[in-house]
Amino acid sequence: MRSHENARHAWMDVFNGTAHRDVMQVIDKQTLEVVAELGPSSDKVAAHTEFARDGKDALVSVWDNDGALVIYDADTLKEVKRILINKPSGKYNVHNKITRSAGTSH
Repeated sequence: MRSHENARHAWMDVFNGTAHRDVMQVIDKQTLEVVAELGPSSDKVAAHTEFARDGKDALVSVWDNDGALVIYDADTLKEVKRILINKPSGKYNVHNKITRSAGTSH
């Protein structure tokens, strides 16, 4: 599960699960309700959400040989851009990690 202090949602993947590995569940941090299920690529693992420094964009990996880095507007949950990449992972926001930004996983 990942979030950012400026984001109103937390994003959860099912990376190690046996079902729904292609879906990101988006949870409202105030109500704790699932407000969206995003499937960036059918039948491919969706995982490793990370946020831009300001929290405005959420970056999701489609973890597959024919994968992608999918960038979402963290507020509207709309896809902004898709970059085709082979098994993208480890796209950590260094600023969020070293400043230990509140609300951001470390």
